[in-house]
Amino acid sequence: MIDAPLLAAPDAVNPTTGVDMSAPPAPASQTREDAHRKSIGCMSCHTSTDQHTMHAKEWNYPSSANPVGSYAKLNKESPAFIRFMNPGDLRIARESCGACHLPIIQAQERSLMATSSMLWGGAAYNNGILPFKRYMLGESYTREGLAAAITNPIAPDDDLFMLKGVLGKLYPLPAWETMPPGDVFRVFERGGRVISSSFPEIGQPNLSGQLQRLDEPGRPDIKQSNRGPGTGQRVAVPVINLTKTRLNDPHLWLLGTNDHPGDFRSSGCTACHVIYANDRDPRHSGPYAKFGHMGTSHSQDPTLPKNRSGHPIRHEFTRAIPSSQCMVCHMHQPNIYVNSFYGYLQYDYEPDAASMWPAKQRYPSDEEKRKILDRNPEGAAVRGNWSDPKFLANVSKLNPGLKDTQFADYHGHGWNFRAVYKRDRKGTLLDPLGKAIDDNDPAKFQKAVHMSSIHLDVGMHCVDCHFSQDVHGNGHIYGEVAAAIEIDCVDCHGTSRQYPTLRTSGPAARPGGLDMTSLKTQDGRRRFEWKNGQLFQRSALDPNKEWQMSLVKDSVNPRHAEYNEKAARAKLMAAGEAGRQGKWGPGVSELAHDNERMMCFTCHTAWTTSCAGCHLPIEANWKTERLHYEGGETRNYATYNVQVVRDDMFQLGRHGPVKNNRIAPVRSSSGLLLSSTNSNRERIYVQQPPIAASGFSSQAFAPHFAHTVRKTETKTCSDCHVSAQNDNNAIMAQLLLQGTNFVNFVGHYAWLGSEKHVEAVAVTEWEEPQAVLGSYLHRFAYPDFFQKHRAGGDQLRESHTASTDGQAQCLQMRGEYLYVAEGAGGFRVYDIANIGNKGVSQRIIRAPYSPQGHQAHVKTTNATCMALATNQPVAPQRNSGDLMRKTNLEQAAHPIYHYAFIVDATEGLIVVNIDTLADGDAQNNFLSRSLTWNPQGALSGASHIVLGGYYAYVATPKGIQIVNLEDPLKPRLGPLIPVTGARSSALQFRYLFITSPKGLEVVDISNSEHPVLLPQTVPLADARRVYLARTYAYVAAGREGLAIIDIEKPHQPHLLRLFNADGAINDARDVIVGSTNASLFAYVADGRNGLKVIQLTSPETQPKFYGFSPEPVPQLIAWRKTRSPAMALSKGLDRDRAVDETGGQIAIFGRLGSRPFNRKEMDKLYLTPTQNVWTVEDIGKATDFVPLILPRK
Repeated sequence: MIDAPLLAAPDAVNPTTGVDMSAPPAPASQTREDAHRKSIGCMSCHTSTDQHTMHAKEWNYPSSANPVGSYAKLNKESPAFIRFMNPGDLRIARESCGACHLPIIQAQERSLMATSSMLWGGAAYNNGILPFKRYMLGESYTREGLAAAITNPIAPDDDLFMLKGVLGKLYPLPAWETMPPGDVFRVFERGGRVISSSFPEIGQPNLSGQLQRLDEPGRPDIKQSNRGPGTGQRVAVPVINLTKTRLNDPHLWLLGTNDHPGDFRSSGCTACHVIYANDRDPRHSGPYAKFGHMGTSHSQDPTLPKNRSGHPIRHEFTRAIPSSQCMVCHMHQPNIYVNSFYGYLQYDYEPDAASMWPAKQRYPSDEEKRKILDRNPEGAAVRGNWSDPKFLANVSKLNPGLKDTQFADYHGHGWNFRAVYKRDRKGTLLDPLGKAIDDNDPAKFQKAVHMSSIHLDVGMHCVDCHFSQDVHGNGHIYGEVAAAIEIDCVDCHGTSRQYPTLRTSGPAARPGGLDMTSLKTQDGRRRFEWKNGQLFQRSALDPNKEWQMSLVKDSVNPRHAEYNEKAARAKLMAAGEAGRQGKWGPGVSELAHDNERMMCFTCHTAWTTSCAGCHLPIEANWKTERLHYEGGETRNYATYNVQVVRDDMFQLGRHGPVKNNRIAPVRSSSGLLLSSTNSNRERIYVQQPPIAASGFSSQAFAPHFAHTVRKTETKTCSDCHVSAQNDNNAIMAQLLLQGTNFVNFVGHYAWLGSEKHVEAVAVTEWEEPQAVLGSYLHRFAYPDFFQKHRAGGDQLRESHTASTDGQAQCLQMRGEYLYVAEGAGGFRVYDIANIGNKGVSQRIIRAPYSPQGHQAHVKTTNATCMALATNQPVAPQRNSGDLMRKTNLEQAAHPIYHYAFIVDATEGLIVVNIDTLADGDAQNNFLSRSLTWNPQGALSGASHIVLGGYYAYVATPKGIQIVNLEDPLKPRLGPLIPVTGARSSALQFRYLFITSPKGLEVVDISNSEHPVLLPQTVPLADARRVYLARTYAYVAAGREGLAIIDIEKPHQPHLLRLFNADGAINDARDVIVGSTNASLFAYVADGRNGLKVIQLTSPETQPKFYGFSPEPVPQLIAWRKTRSPAMALSKGLDRDRAVDETGGQIAIFGRLGSRPFNRKEMDKLYLTPTQNVWTVEDIGKATDFVPLILPRK
């Protein structure tokens, strides 16, 4: 109860002490007279109600509206008050509703909507905190609001877990103050004197610890505790984020935040069954759209204000639930991101920036920041116009005047959502017929195809597909969303061989499935009905609305009116050799794409959310509330900042055993980057990725149903197989999760190697949004800082260097280490953990203490280059034992991920095991050679190395020498590609691109044991290093500057343009490319002039910037002179690469047993058994059709 003195009462009214009253459980039945007698007192004021069988929903003087941002405060209220305010709350629903609905309530308490175990369990595993893919964390409370464990009704055996995804028990989220860290960041290593334990040091003679607190100037002690893991600040920081940062909070046990359009709801049963006004779009809200989107009441009750947010539309329960009510929770990645069903994605700050950012830069106070971040966890929100709730609520009214995008009318979390439109691969908008729309057409968004689900287009809402069990649960505990669903596509649409059974068959379906013909609408009519051989469904919201169901069997029948040849060809394509020849039809012996091999939506997914990571920078000086359990204020808070969100990545992999290991689309799944600023405002780690519990990278992926099913905008043959035109090499690299180097994360610092130094140059703002300095976004988000940058001649101001013992010709930043091949100085790994720490005087060091305790150096004669199997932090030594292999169903990591590979011009190939740098132990950081190998001098003169899976491509004076590293300690010499004077190479799917004295040369490596040098060459006077980003190659072309080469058709490369920024780039030696927000950037190492930062795309220069590969329009925006001539750049973190070219898994997959394709599965998509490439056409020939020939009687 709220304490009476807190209420704003008139002076004449004396406050009284509140008394909690208990009431017996509601009866299973009662007479009308009994109900009237109980309600007559209420009715003296509430003279008219919407539904007389329901009690008034809540009363909480001075407002009966749902409170704003209450979160865990609800746990402190008495059960009697909660029952009075919301009888449907799960703490009390057994008493108020259980007499009739107890099984449903019990199921709901264990459902994913209540426990959110898919987020907490996945976050714990993917970020290395807990080693259990059989998730064990979830939210649940007792009647009194205390944290509770929850148990499955039956103890699941291994089969029930593996095949159905059922979990045995969920425990509350542990307090972050005691949770040991999963990260191997240097601050969490052993040691530390300054930061003491959070707990009393009983019986210690030096109670205060002052004797040990010896902090050296310029070398502060940043170890996070003077005791062991789980003490002081040596804790699992992601658990702080789960506890305090609004991710997909609040869950069903808590009220909605009730502060934005799209955030209005109650808790428990009432969260779904009582409708709030959240969205004015009729496609999303159906008949409720007319009530607006501000959560106001339209009740008959005269005591309810009609202009105050936080009230339901009407005071009644309903089964006619609009999608807008579902979207209150399902608008964020960890809880399915159903925005894609609507055809929307989260806004990334750049489109129509002039409308979204204030003309004058904002400098919000700490108090203003706190108020804004309590509503919206985006760090950028404190600077944007949408920090104003009134502006936010009416963002969609800006749409008529916008030129880059269109916004949705709902704003869950305080966020903005942009519409996704049909585009070609270059980014041109397309109309329904596939014709191009002019970028300057004022009606272009009305003409373009909005890529919402076809189900939404016909009038469906979530409840038209997901029936009672999918919403309430079936009583079992699940940790994966896909496992908890009973419906499957075939239940309504059938297959090419049979009509739908109208019985559910998904993983969570009961034996025999739910009989869907028994489902009724609100007025009692059947929801599914056959009429004259056609199947119709009636709307759950409006029984007068119905639509004809698309039946797969009819679509492949040439004699049927619904026949669709495109669909028939895809569904009846032959498997094996006949399929490779394009044969299809009812007469084929085996189908390539049958339902036993592939999920239906593999082809019917129009687009998928393509998230390239998010940044959570934690601040020790922010004191904020816990959002769960006991609540209460503590220090530490992190904002939540999506970095790159696109709609252009389509990727495939294997589902787990719950989905019969079928092929399915895969999405990137919130790969985190973590930063921390301590109480002294020192950045103790900067933009660091964790490592998954399995040792794979935490840049996570997962099989995913995007809810973007369409008929016309489906995937075609050339989206998954090599095109006959050979114009989809980058598409295939993306599809197979090999990465395209387009969305790579360069970060706050760009890392350069030079003739005498390694150097880190700050290229972005630190505050959110972390705009690249001098960029389009920088101009709008930080207009004052942008003008200062321009006034300074575009020069970058912050840089940190360390001297090398030779030329740093190759380097790679990974985690908190910089791996460098520095010529005569050999191979060295620099400690860069304190690169952002203002308290440290030397930020790049060779060792944190004496070489006797740390020796990350291997002497070589002339180390010319080095390569890591991945630039994503991994720890393959974790991936072993029965827990990983049998319980977690993880694939083994390939041995190459244990090593760094160095080429030396004299010694050849040197292999060094680097596992010690990923084990969190500071006492064993000693590197040594595992192998030195140079058979018959084949690698003498080696100058460059690149890895493609377990194949190494080494540049030597004679050409590119291929080395097979399937066993890294027993290399095998492969063929030599005769490119005289080869300088560098880069790999994309089937092609290797080589720079040489001739320019850029191309090699077909479809079969790496038999490479083919192609005749086409792009002549360049002085080609140095090459970087591939989707359909463009960027060549550091010496005095010619940056060469941008079109490689959409790799066998026909051609020069798009040479860019030297009016002579400012005249000694280009290396180049990398990365994405920041919606724009693409190139970073050039210029020997004479240092670092050059080039914006390649922006909404201003390239309106097609949302395309898969828009044409670059380069602009020099920033530069910095390096201390010695720049030679090389560290590649940005791969964000779309989950597997290497030979099938070695790199990144974690977040569903039990799911994985990327292995090499054999990849090869089947484009290689014959004899290793020859086969190709496809999107339109077949008449002779390809194979009719069904019945045997003669």
